Amino acid sequence: MAGIQDREDSRGIGLERVGVVGLVHPVSVRDRRNRVQTSAATFRLSVELGPHARGVHMSRLVEVLGTESVPLAPEPIEGLLRRLKDALDAPSSRVEIGFTFFVEKEAPRSRRPSLLACPAAFEGSLGERFDLVQRIVVPVMTVCPCSREAAGGPAASQRGHVAVSVRVQGHVWLEELVDLVEQSAGAPVYALLSGDDERSVIAAAHERAMFVEDLVRNTAERLDSDVRIVWYRIEAENLDSVHDHNLYASVERSR
Repeated sequence: MAGIQDREDSRGIGLERVGVVGLVHPVSVRDRRNRVQTSAATFRLSVELGPHARGVHMSRLVEVLGTESVPLAPEPIEGLLRRLKDALDAPSSRVEIGFTFFVEKEAPRSRRPSLLACPAAFEGSLGERFDLVQRIVVPVMTVCPCSREAAGGPAASQRGHVAVSVRVQGHVWLEELVDLVEQSAGAPVYALLSGDDERSVIAAAHERAMFVEDLVRNTAERLDSDVRIVWYRIEAENLDSVHDHNLYASVERSR
């Protein structure tokens, strides 16, 4: 039985994305220690709608997702996109998956372990070809060079977030992106630190005082040196501790 969605629309306006958002579903992602992390992810599923179609059967999008945990890897995501296209008879499909990725870290002196929670996302699309962007947001610490010079000692510290989005040829672990960002910053941040650990982190950030512009350029240099990465976007935001505004810089490049 044909539904109202199957009727024709006379306005002749095609829609790039039609679907469901805010759908929570389990996912699994493998880390570089070959362990599987499971998480509840938020999905955005959509398809392209032609100019003469009234609507799509939204329930089919959820039905395609199924009841199993979705593996976050290129092949399973491409398979999901193909099933969405086929089920809705659509020219193209798109999926955005937001989740939390946990990185195991050791404090610099006490070696106490903790987990660093990093917001992450996979954004895939399938039309004539498959495209996949991986994204992770890494918390870091920096110290303002101007403040250090003016103070002549302890200076204004800033916690910031660096969002790195990449397209790759081959495979890049999310932890590799986290390491790369932390190496580009004044100092990493941790969920658990002793007093000696805190002093070590603060000293390292003061030794490597940098602007938000430096943070982005340092990250870009490291991404440029990795032949697996064919496109990237870096967005850094430092949470200013002495002004009522934050500091921002970004860059986008492709090979």
